[in-house]
Amino acid sequence: MGTFYHGDCLFVLKHDIQPNSIDLIYLDPPFFTGNVQKGTAKWQPGAMEVSYEDSKRFWAEKADTMREKAPEWLRHLALKQPDFASYLYYMMERLYACYHVLKPTGSIYLHCDWRASHYLKMVLDEVFGYDQFRNEIIWDYGAKATQHKGHFQRKHDSILFYGKTDASYFKPITVEYAAATLRERATRYDSSDEQGTYRMTTRRAPDGSKYRAKVYLKKGVFATDVWTIPIINATAKERTGYPTQKPGALLERIIKASSKEGDVVLDPFCGCGTTVIVASKLNRQWIGVDIDTSPREQGKLPTAFQVIQNRSYALFGVANYVTRDLSEIQEMDGNTFEAWANEFYKATKPRPDKGVDGITPQGIPLQAKVYLIKYPVLSEFVTNAKLHPAVPKPIKEIIAISQTGFDDSARKRKFEIETADNIKVTLATPEILLTLPD
Repeated sequence: MGTFYHGDCLFVLKHDIQPNSIDLIYLDPPFFTGNVQKGTAKWQPGAMEVSYEDSKRFWAEKADTMREKAPEWLRHLALKQPDFASYLYYMMERLYACYHVLKPTGSIYLHCDWRASHYLKMVLDEVFGYDQFRNEIIWDYGAKATQHKGHFQRKHDSILFYGKTDASYFKPITVEYAAATLRERATRYDSSDEQGTYRMTTRRAPDGSKYRAKVYLKKGVFATDVWTIPIINATAKERTGYPTQKPGALLERIIKASSKEGDVVLDPFCGCGTTVIVASKLNRQWIGVDIDTSPREQGKLPTAFQVIQNRSYALFGVANYVTRDLSEIQEMDGNTFEAWANEFYKATKPRPDKGVDGITPQGIPLQAKVYLIKYPVLSEFVTNAKLHPAVPKPIKEIIAISQTGFDDSARKRKFEIETADNIKVTLATPEILLTLPD
């Protein structure tokens, strides 16, 4: 069983995922490329490509929060490299949110490359603590090397592995000997022998004579922090065409080492879904999140989830889809928007509804409309809530959600209800609901 969220993982981590509920997090965020993002009205940090002006705007918006939360070294870096510092602060916010949802027995693996690995390790030290560092895993992806002028070929990524506490779960795993290693050790294989691979050596008998004997090799060795796993070749069945796709073997090693069957695995930058595919295969529960800012056709799901759907043959169990994307929510029809509002508040639709679209676990009635809400609609809603048999009494709060907004008469009615009936009235729009306070 798994859930895919479309939206910024920071919001999903804070709103949708309970603290101390996740066993393992793997994240492969877009790497900092240093390119200039063109054609956008406002910098979208999910792309990780910023211009100097976009970065200045980011820091202006985050100035007060940054002064309170960013470590001194990051504030200093922002004076000289504001674009790079904004990338690191973006990551730090999301890593703090990851920390809060991890169980005390949980672990996190952050995938990065040479551009930012040393700085991201500093961020992880700030968030998880220097003493919770486990490994910097070197993933040698084995692509064909062509020598560049001035430096050795860069043919590996780094994966930074941290635990949340000293109680973080870890199970050592073994890997098979590479064929070259077996050849170097002059091994042989006997298919009729259960112990299989062996090499011949000379032994000395008690009487001093020498004889040849088999020395059996273990089927594998414990994995080190250097992993040689090939990238996905062009003809591989698992290849999706997604630009940042990682091989399933890489995720399988991580998931087996730091989680058990039935555990919950989270990928906040889900992309084409390799993490959730492998987690499903290994009998783990999973949560995938992707902001996916690429264009999409109206009425169709975003690209990341489309790719996961296309790979559904590899999923074991149901994949639920939940949106936290503002533009997608603003295009919903009335029934879909009502269902979204109930899901957002974890509310249940009463039967019959009698003018109340949902009741939250706290007993608060809510109503969701796609059109502009005015005085009569709000007035009718509070009356229906008072009369509804399923709404707990006395009513202390009501929630009205509009896809379009509220006019001045609705705000006047809100004041009247709060003054005369002592009932708090919350007026919400999708944009308000998806805005996180700093």
